[in-house]
Amino acid sequence: MKKIFIGFCIALVATVWMSGSSIFFNSIARSAEGVGAQAIAGEGCFCRHHGGHWRHHHHFWKMLDLTDNQKKEMFSIKLEERAKMKPLFQSLKTAREQLVALVKSGKFDEAKAKEIAKGQAAVLSDIIVDVARMHARMYAVLTPEQRAKLDKMHEQWKSRHEMEHQKKH
Repeated sequence: MKKIFIGFCIALVATVWMSGSSIFFNSIARSAEGVGAQAIAGEGCFCRHHGGHWRHHHHFWKMLDLTDNQKKEMFSIKLEERAKMKPLFQSLKTAREQLVALVKSGKFDEAKAKEIAKGQAAVLSDIIVDVARMHARMYAVLTPEQRAKLDKMHEQWKSRHEMEHQKKH
């Protein structure tokens, strides 16, 4: 059971990390083709997944003064990398379904649960690497001035986010 809990914690940390670190890049990529592209790239509005923060983060890409070519390249990178990650997310879904079935079977098999959890950990590792690669590719599209501006905005966002988190807890 401890291993399952650790696997769950790893999944939770990975999800939080990916969400927080991709805020900037997702908003940049989604803006590239307008509202129609948001549905394609993000399977819906950004605010649906992140508690209404789309308007706030939408300003990041505007503040970077991206050229149309940069926006298109960001969008293209995101679609390409996302297609590579789709089977990984499907694998996580399948493993999650296996764990649910195992729990509901009435005959809990700890060895099988550990095997599934190890598989999930490996997939999460691959997802984290893929997201980092996507971010690196998108970051490379920016000019040095845009990178400096983005880095500063990210630090400001982190500070505000940490203060909000502290207020809640």
